[in-house]
Amino acid sequence: MAGISRQYKNSIKRLLASDSLEEIFHMAKVTPVSKEGDLAFSAFQNRVFEDIFPDFTYEFCTTSQIKLSEKGLAPDIQTVLWNLPEECLISYMHNAHLDTLSPVVYANPGRALNYTHICRAERVEDFPFFINHCLKFGIYHSMSVGFLNPGHESTFLSFDYMGDKNNVNWVSFDHIKIELASFPFALAWFYRSGVFDELRLKKLFFLLSGLTESRLLNLRKYINSPLQSFEQQAKDLGITASTLKEDLAMVRDKTILKLGVKTDPTRNTPTRLLDQHYSFLSLLGDHTAELVGMPS
Repeated sequence: MAGISRQYKNSIKRLLASDSLEEIFHMAKVTPVSKEGDLAFSAFQNRVFEDIFPDFTYEFCTTSQIKLSEKGLAPDIQTVLWNLPEECLISYMHNAHLDTLSPVVYANPGRALNYTHICRAERVEDFPFFINHCLKFGIYHSMSVGFLNPGHESTFLSFDYMGDKNNVNWVSFDHIKIELASFPFALAWFYRSGVFDELRLKKLFFLLSGLTESRLLNLRKYINSPLQSFEQQAKDLGITASTLKEDLAMVRDKTILKLGVKTDPTRNTPTRLLDQHYSFLSLLGDHTAELVGMPS
């Protein structure tokens, strides 16, 4: 894992470079919102992933809008099937009651999970869901991450990245990097489905642009842990409180310059200014928190 981490050290920084985000914004805007257009945008997402993560690939992907019932079921689902036949969705709906991973994904928005989170790797192929559904489509590996639609309580956008039997190069891939890499695309899919307008997406990408992975993770923790002190947040992040404060202050100062925020030159601007502008990072959740809804 150490070697993998070094190999992808600057991947998220590359993704969040202004020209990279501008390309995602452009493609989200000009690609038609249609069955063919959604497939094209999903293929574009795959190309970006393979570009920023050398040697990382996935053979299949589903991008789904899911509205859960009061019982936590998913009777309403709209899915973009990249490299998978239409029969895959029909099969899933017939076998959804066997899917023990998705409820955990919905209970932990922003967290990338696979079946090794709920069982030993050697037992995955014994699962009824694998036997009845995945096997017939050649799906042997899967990593899922869901994002709660802004302003909703039970409507999710979900990415399922899947590999075939021969794909083992990302079984142990850093889940946090998948979460961060998925995030700009989640915002783009929200825009494409009308959750965000064009100016909102442009502003969110503008705020993300230029962030490094560590700064994004520090911001993510800060936004999602308002009841914790700096000391508690830093401890969860594995850094010192002073490092966290300095990092957040640097992002604050850059945000002030980026947005032209008027401040009182005689007083220090509080770090809480970040809450107003980066509250959208709540979609990512706290990556240091214990997972909830795990089977006993």
